[in-house]
Amino acid sequence: MAHKTQTPGLEYRLADMADLAHQKLLLCQVCGDQSSGKHYGVICCDGCSCFFKRSVRKGNITAYSCIAGKGNCIIDKARRNWCPFCRFQQCLKVGMNVQAVQEERGPRHQNVYCYAMSSPLTPPCSGGLKNSTLSPQSNENAFNFQMLAQILVTCLRQAKSNEQFRTLSRCQQDAILHLVWSECFVLRASHWTLDISAVFEACGDVALQRIINEAKQINADVMELNFLETLILCRKEYALNSEYASLLESFSNNALLALARYTAQQSNWLRFGSLLLALRQLSLRRYECTLTGLFRSIVKDIIKTL
Repeated sequence: MAHKTQTPGLEYRLADMADLAHQKLLLCQVCGDQSSGKHYGVICCDGCSCFFKRSVRKGNITAYSCIAGKGNCIIDKARRNWCPFCRFQQCLKVGMNVQAVQEERGPRHQNVYCYAMSSPLTPPCSGGLKNSTLSPQSNENAFNFQMLAQILVTCLRQAKSNEQFRTLSRCQQDAILHLVWSECFVLRASHWTLDISAVFEACGDVALQRIINEAKQINADVMELNFLETLILCRKEYALNSEYASLLESFSNNALLALARYTAQQSNWLRFGSLLLALRQLSLRRYECTLTGLFRSIVKDIIKTL
């Protein structure tokens, strides 16, 4: 019987493939970064291990939601911090064990964020986050700023997709957003489906924490948020000309009427007045100095690129 002759060099190629496979096994199974060993049943890096442990211990599992709203964000070394929901889903997908965290002994109060940052977004050098958070934990501070910046982008993107607002010209839209971006941020961030209170706490700005906590008391549902957002965006005093002034006034009046009808359907006769009062508090912009200091370096570029 004839024996098949082995292709020259095959054993070397097989050895190379084996080495490559071994190297891949040493990479974090969640984000592909260099792993530090086996954590909670899976080979992963310290960043993903810390993220998984914090998420489980702080009970954030059910609070997470996809920032992009699609549930399929890319999780790799460069983008692992963008979407906690998709990152946690990736942790579960590769087999990280929730029970192992719950049964683990050791100090219960860990540093809130143990991330290795690799994002191009960096916090402002001054006038933003408190100096106490700018150093020495620059990685933690960068992550907090990155999260807030991503929330700002999402809030403004939602505003741009507002049914009435999007009918305006780009020039008029941008003019309005430059005036009300902080109101849109506070309204949406205070009702974020993901629990981001730890991010605001880590910023160390008491005024910002108080503002967000007060706005949370509105406790608006999706419909109410949309109506309130329209009322923020469609004030006739922001019009560039008389034609837009009439259009914005019409949008605002329609939103008021729709909100009144909606709250009446809920048989909550005080709700309409409470929402308008909350909107009035937002319009006072007691938080504007704080948010401007935080986002001064990026807000114009965000509006320009949306």
